[in-house]
Amino acid sequence: MSPTSLAKTVLSERAPERVADAAEGIARAALKEIESSVPDALGGERAQVRAYVDAYRQLGSQMLDAVGKERPDLILVDEAHDVLLLGEVKAHGVKGEGSVRWLKAALDQEAMSAPFSEWVGTLGVGRGTAVAFVAQLRSMLRDTKPLTLPSEHHLPAWTLSDDEAVRFYRAVGDELARVRTPLDRVASVLGLSRTELAHLFGVRRQAIEQWEARGVPGERQEKLATLDAIVDLLTAKLKADRIPGVVRRPAAAYGDKSILEAITAGNEALVLVELRNAFDWAAAA
Repeated sequence: MSPTSLAKTVLSERAPERVADAAEGIARAALKEIESSVPDALGGERAQVRAYVDAYRQLGSQMLDAVGKERPDLILVDEAHDVLLLGEVKAHGVKGEGSVRWLKAALDQEAMSAPFSEWVGTLGVGRGTAVAFVAQLRSMLRDTKPLTLPSEHHLPAWTLSDDEAVRFYRAVGDELARVRTPLDRVASVLGLSRTELAHLFGVRRQAIEQWEARGVPGERQEKLATLDAIVDLLTAKLKADRIPGVVRRPAAAYGDKSILEAITAGNEALVLVELRNAFDWAAAA
């Protein structure tokens, strides 16, 4: 099923299970990351809180990209990956053709409460979080109907104290307020999970978590700078929703490997040169 068809399901389907299926089709890697990170994040591991928030933001970006393609009259995602909300916003009574740029920030706040929702208790951590996001989004958009819980639903069975729940809320809030790093930007633009980002650098996921806390080591700075230049070029030349697919597509220029595979093999400088040549040629043509 195409991303556009999946987005149509996200916006109009009444059955939560089918909405969850569509969300998996749009943002499968993000949902896997959410599934794996949330239990330890609730247990107080700050690295897993960061992984969860990053995955939640990735889920949000991919969902908004897909929805914007299906309903450009409601949502427009511009070349800088900023979201413009067009028309009426149900939750706040904003009408007209102006833009509302706070949509992503408002949706991000759902990351605090989603793990405690009946969606997660009923559908599981990854799929439930996706449906919680959709429920919040649909509550804010015109021409969409609210999602309803199935007849058999329940809260998640987390064994947390009040203090532990509050600690989780605060940790998520801290992550949402954190200034994003170059590593965050690379992962976000290329649509990478924490595990995929680690694979790109040839390290374990735990190393990425250490770099986030202590900084990227000197011997990896050159690769990060090249990746940052690649991301600059891709975001300048392509629409945001196309980039994750482009970097995963095999190309003759890289020996029938994808851009991500070429970078993993240490050929990021070649990727940058080939992309510059390709885009320069396209501009000249």
